[in-house]
Amino acid sequence: MAQHFLLSANARSLSIATVLQMSDTQAETVFAAIRWPATDGKAVCPHCACPTCYEARRPSGQLRFRCKACRKDFSLTSGTLFAFHKMPLRTYLAATVIFCNEVKGIVSRRRASVMLYER
Repeated sequence: MAQHFLLSANARSLSIATVLQMSDTQAETVFAAIRWPATDGKAVCPHCACPTCYEARRPSGQLRFRCKACRKDFSLTSGTLFAFHKMPLRTYLAATVIFCNEVKGIVSRRRASVMLYER
């Protein structure tokens, strides 16, 4: 059984200080590298699992990808528990770092307060 991408060594080696100092493009690059480690951060379609995808940014600058096989659009968070949420990617990375680096896990109230503080 494959390991979940949030439990990978790349996710565990991040510190909260480096995440909070990242720019948006750096956060996109790190999240892609953690999400798709088998392809070195290259996008893989969550609909058909095709590795032949290309970048199709929105006019607003939002990063999207398009699959060449099924022609569907998807984002970095499509197919994850972060899909359909509008928080910044750095906030998701910070939550991942806090969750992965806690020894016994993290209480939901503390995670919620940290997530609200990061906005």
